Amino acid sequence: MDIKILDDKGVEKVEESAPINPAETTPVKDGEIFVQQVGNIFNFTPLECAKYKDKINTLIDYAKTQTDDHSLEGIRWAIRSLQGKVGTPPLGQKWITYLTEYAYLKLEQLDLAKRATDFEHNI
Repeated sequence: MDIKILDDKGVEKVEESAPINPAETTPVKDGEIFVQQVGNIFNFTPLECAKYKDKINTLIDYAKTQTDDHSLEGIRWAIRSLQGKVGTPPLGQKWITYLTEYAYLKLEQLDLAKRATDFEHNI
């Protein structure tokens, strides 16, 4: 049995369109997946990634200032490089907290330098 698609008049056959793939129409939140993949550096579970989401995003923002490669591997490489740069955290402090504190300070430093430069150019 063939199923024919007809137009409004019921006479002419309407061309069939390609079937819609639900995976293509459902938006994927890249941010959440990206955060989870970066959280894998610290061996975080998905629940821990959700808990430390703000800190992971701060590390991602910092990593974007350190490399032109904003792919997942480029970001992960920059964070691993930061781990080697700052050394091990003090006893009892987690890696995520230690790295985030440094990254936050560096981002603030970059922001202040940019604002000072903008101010100097406006004089």
